[in-house]
Amino acid sequence: MNEAITPLISTIIPTYRRPALLQRAIASAIEQQGVDVCVSVFDNCSGDDTADVVNRLARSHGRIKYHCHPSNLGAGANFDFAMRSVDTPFFSILSDDDYLLPGFYEHAIASLAEHPEAMFWAGTTLSVDEHGVIWDARVDRWPREGLFNPPQGLMAMMHGMAPVWTGIVFRREVLERVGFIDQATLGPSDLDFMLRVAASHPFVLSKHPSAVYMLNNDSFSATQPLSAFWPGWQKMFLNIEANESLDEESRNAALAALHHDAQRMLFRRGANALAAGRYDFAREAAQALQGYYGRKRWPWTLRFLASLCESVPRLQRLYAGAYRAWERHLVASRADLEARYGHLVQRPS
Repeated sequence: MNEAITPLISTIIPTYRRPALLQRAIASAIEQQGVDVCVSVFDNCSGDDTADVVNRLARSHGRIKYHCHPSNLGAGANFDFAMRSVDTPFFSILSDDDYLLPGFYEHAIASLAEHPEAMFWAGTTLSVDEHGVIWDARVDRWPREGLFNPPQGLMAMMHGMAPVWTGIVFRREVLERVGFIDQATLGPSDLDFMLRVAASHPFVLSKHPSAVYMLNNDSFSATQPLSAFWPGWQKMFLNIEANESLDEESRNAALAALHHDAQRMLFRRGANALAAGRYDFAREAAQALQGYYGRKRWPWTLRFLASLCESVPRLQRLYAGAYRAWERHLVASRADLEARYGHLVQRPS
């Protein structure tokens, strides 16, 4: 690679204590063809061999940069710091345990050149578990591809259909127009950021397979307490309410859809917590559903199951087995994803 050429796109990778997976993430970005890429790694004070891994790769690829914070800033602050470092016309955000698929950047940049009004390009991100099984591909379920103007694009992201930002290329200009992530939105800060962009700017969506998002049962996002994300959802509501890009009708429609999604999210997470024996979480989800939304049946169901499973361990095992069987059925119902995209997934050795 000619180091005199100014990179067109930055891959920013916030990381914390995942050196082996980080190596895969970096390789998937630096090996993208047809576009000049630079990779910037932001280490949240891992204190392990992360620096050695990055420096070893940097000796072969001069476009790899490494920054290590002197102390752990927290995940949100590290992502914010990384986004503020972008100095190329385009950028993408890659978590250290995810990876990009070949042709992602080339396809995205070419499409953005055809649509200069679009602030980002979103491709299909495959949601894959630790066994290499494809669970979902949200963008694959969109009714159409192409250009989405506001507020149409915003509404299309509701009901769990927002593209995973691992498979998105943003123009740097979006940071000047919309700003950076709102750290007060906590866990769903990525969703909040995309909703704020889609509320005021066009974007392009394509079903081109672009990235892999790893589902990890031991990750923070899978084990976090309710307090790590529910206040963030409430901040998202406030951000929609305060968004001056939306007229009253669009704002009300977006809020109604987001509140609908929040209720389903709380119940699903509560049900999943029961399968893992996290009874306090299930009760907190029930309290949020009742206290914030005045729901009765769903909170009662979560509390009843929590009390039953906690007092009779055998019933908890039966519930967990039934819940996992439902998950397997869900994956089996999407077997076509495996047939179409399975060859792109890196399987565990």
